[in-house]
Amino acid sequence: MIRFLHVGALIFFVGGQLALALAVVPAMRRHGAHEAMRAIARRFGVASAVAIAVVIATGVAMASRYSLWGAPVLHAKLAVLVLVGVLMALHVATPETRAVSWATLAASLVVVWLGVRLTHG
Repeated sequence: MIRFLHVGALIFFVGGQLALALAVVPAMRRHGAHEAMRAIARRFGVASAVAIAVVIATGVAMASRYSLWGAPVLHAKLAVLVLVGVLMALHVATPETRAVSWATLAASLVVVWLGVRLTHG
């Protein structure tokens, strides 16, 4: 159940970023729907914060259960997760900056890749 919650929250967070970056934001910018974009971003931001909290809580539980706290891949994953947090805060402060959005998405995908490496070698 913990792994299911972990993966589900991660799917929501990263999948949502992909949907926003590749479909929603370009369409909203093209059609000048600035206020609608702000509302979508606000709602996604709140839901993303919940998803990240679930990812962290379940990740801590799994790292403890499987004795992974000493694993270098986990250390790398945690470092990149901190970077994602910093980038998210920067994005909240500068929401119009595309580079920060793309950097957050890229770092999030690295977290997924490291999670797969941690689980499957």
